[in-house]
Amino acid sequence: MNLYGASELETELPSIGKVKLVQETEYPWNGRIRIKIKAAPEKEFALKLRIPGWAKAAAVRINNRPVDTALKLSSYHELRRLWKIGDTVDLDLQMDTELIEANPLVEETFGEVAVKRGPIVYCLESIDLPKGVKPLDVSILPDTKFRARYDQRLLGGVAVIEGLALARPNSNWSGQLYRELRPSKPALIKLRLIPYSVWANRGPGEMSVWLPLANP
Repeated sequence: MNLYGASELETELPSIGKVKLVQETEYPWNGRIRIKIKAAPEKEFALKLRIPGWAKAAAVRINNRPVDTALKLSSYHELRRLWKIGDTVDLDLQMDTELIEANPLVEETFGEVAVKRGPIVYCLESIDLPKGVKPLDVSILPDTKFRARYDQRLLGGVAVIEGLALARPNSNWSGQLYRELRPSKPALIKLRLIPYSVWANRGPGEMSVWLPLANP
């Protein structure tokens, strides 16, 4: 299994027989995946589960019992046995929200970070900011405690990330390209990020994936 998602598979394995698997999951909004054996031949075969490299940890259970072999990230975990109808396999992938940075040679993102949870990269849209605040005004605090929350009413149902950030006062440049630096004190604001894949669905606005990292 390479990709996880609610689905059914019915196929015939050469020299093995017919197999039917049902996958139940809300991935990628959480890392819990359950696979049910609905049809199995009277011969053993291997079920190989992809363990993504982004996962900090992973666990596998067969019929609610933990497997006795260690799981290796960025690889496939093989479960070979004589399967029976009604068997279940549970895969739990640890999904942490983390800040990622680009190589310093990428000048456009130097000193900036992006927010990622599991396989999903997030972005900031202006519609989720206080009035008068733009994405370019926002800085990410390096020690911010992010919280993931599933919002079934937003964009067909997505997991959003919430936390705190800093916003610089948005002064009027009046068409100026350069001016003398005017130090200002940023304000603490509530931050909400959405998956990058669903941006631009709530009307015209500004969006940014890479955000400046505030001084600790």
